[in-house]
Amino acid sequence: MTELSPIANAIRHYKLNADGGYEEWSKVPCTPAYRMHVPSQGFDVQGAAEVEEVIFGWLSEQGAKQTLLDIVELGENVTCFLKIENADGTEISMTEVFQIVDGAVNEIWAL
Repeated sequence: MTELSPIANAIRHYKLNADGGYEEWSKVPCTPAYRMHVPSQGFDVQGAAEVEEVIFGWLSEQGAKQTLLDIVELGENVTCFLKIENADGTEISMTEVFQIVDGAVNEIWAL
């Protein structure tokens, strides 16, 4: 991992401490109406309250544990490569792309 901007470092910190759940994620600067898309689960949520309820509710329900494999920053985008393991031992590879606007997360695609 190369030197990262402050927002990319905040995302990296969260990913390395994802077991802290929404409380840890809430430390990452986000725009007020940021969106998160998770097409594989049919999620398209907006704002902190929906992200906490839908995304973090689902992660908790699944017993999901995230492992950050790499993080790459290119311009106004930060990409995280993850391994996610569910409580039943199922592992999936996931890529998350964060769009950054004025130093804050504006949109996230979890693919």
